Amino acid sequence: MGASELQRKADLAELLLHVARELGATLEPEDVYDRFHELLADVIQHDGVIVSSFDTETEVFRCEYAWADGASLDASIFPPLPLNREGGGMQSRVIMSGEPLLVNDVREQVKDEGTYYQVDAGGELKKIPETGPPAAQAAMMAPIKHEGRVVGVVQLMSDHVTYAPEQLEVLEGIVAQTAIAVRHARLQKEQRRLAVAEAAARAVAAERAQAAAVLEAVGDGIFLVDGEGLVRFWNRAAELLVGLRADTVREGPAAAVFADWDAVTEQVPAAPPGSTAHPVTLPVTVGGRELWLSFVAVRATAGVVYAFRDVTGDRRLEEAKSDIITTISHELRTPMTAIYGAALTLLRDDVEFDPGRQRELVEVIAQQAARLSQITEEVLLTSQLDRGAARVEREPVDVGELARAAVRTMAPALEVEVAPGDTTASADADRLQQVLVNLLDNALKYGGGGEVTVRVEAADGRVRVLVSDSGPGIPLADQERIFEKFFRADPQLTHAPGGTGLGLYISRELVERMGGRLAVSSEPGGGATFVVELQRCEPGREDVPAP
Repeated sequence: MGASELQRKADLAELLLHVARELGATLEPEDVYDRFHELLADVIQHDGVIVSSFDTETEVFRCEYAWADGASLDASIFPPLPLNREGGGMQSRVIMSGEPLLVNDVREQVKDEGTYYQVDAGGELKKIPETGPPAAQAAMMAPIKHEGRVVGVVQLMSDHVTYAPEQLEVLEGIVAQTAIAVRHARLQKEQRRLAVAEAAARAVAAERAQAAAVLEAVGDGIFLVDGEGLVRFWNRAAELLVGLRADTVREGPAAAVFADWDAVTEQVPAAPPGSTAHPVTLPVTVGGRELWLSFVAVRATAGVVYAFRDVTGDRRLEEAKSDIITTISHELRTPMTAIYGAALTLLRDDVEFDPGRQRELVEVIAQQAARLSQITEEVLLTSQLDRGAARVEREPVDVGELARAAVRTMAPALEVEVAPGDTTASADADRLQQVLVNLLDNALKYGGGGEVTVRVEAADGRVRVLVSDSGPGIPLADQERIFEKFFRADPQLTHAPGGTGLGLYISRELVERMGGRLAVSSEPGGGATFVVELQRCEPGREDVPAP
């Protein structure tokens, strides 16, 4: 890749980061499209743009946003169009293939079978070619995707210029950022709507504190606690939300239902009758499960009426979004800065670099590009694992030899101790090596510079690989959480070595798909040992590929 191409890629990355920031600050879905068009107009000349959604169930296109000849248009003037599965129509081709489309001969394209329209700044819609040739001579179309499915198309048209593949790449990147921003804005709008609805529902709950028959139909969990702390009412929604039947809860103490009842009564104030109750979200333990519940409380004649809803899923989603944004932003910044800096240095005209210095700068670019590729691969593999799309084979593998190969890659100075006996296991060689490299990388990073050992042994019909370090160890409370996505022992990312926090999650998922197990044992100050345990291949036994 030449210096000019590197510069173009760096400029594109900087542009997309700018677009992401600008669109991410827009809270209304309708405003996202306007801001998207403003940003697009700065980088690609066009005379018209249309954003269409695609309903995968009805297979119909509908216009969401339109602009032509300097004026925004009413999207409702565009009729819904069915998907043409015979290949006619440019939008249909994009939907069917999932790939972008660049056309610099629009007038020829519309002669093919399909339904085509053009519209002017006055909003007059004409079907072509019946009403004459189209004004546009060039068009680009990019698919809008969500979770791997095409859910819309963005069309860009020009009456005066033709488009190049580099401009299509820019359009694809901006469209991808716009799709994320629209989903985020819609989620925020829905959350605001739900917040308003929640406040209204709480007011209704306060007015109906004594109406047990009505409360049984309310979607929120409702219960009444009397002055002695006993549960006198427990509706059907409460049963469903926490899994406790009314006949086991009623007449018993509220503290027997909620292990954190003291915290609930302390942090959820009971509003006087007729006043507005404000929701408070708390982590509580119910039936041995930790849930995040949003409570409101209103005083009534017979005690205090509590209404609650389970927001555990929302809470985890917010935590996951925060984790991925923090981690990926932090991890991308360093290599991108290094690549950009090295590329700019090489492009300087006022300095003449000797071959050795040039090679050093190119090596920086190559190393940091490899790091970017690794981050991308980890995120993509995590997505595949979550969707069950990552294929893992099962075949006989010499684990001892594979461990030696992994050590030669990561730390050639280390010796692998292989216990006597057959260490052939049922596994996917490539995936297992990926796991071992992850564990070695983890031990070398977090081992505090101390000794790292690798041992392979066979016993009890299993083959085990033990990767140990002499670092500070892992607190007991974190020994399961380290296998969660994006978990970092140092959440502020200030002391721990770099990493996405995906390596151990990926490793455990891959090992389990090979029919094995990945665990860790550690004592604070005593290092950590990660153990990969796989099924041993017995002579004459044929392995069955993992589903």
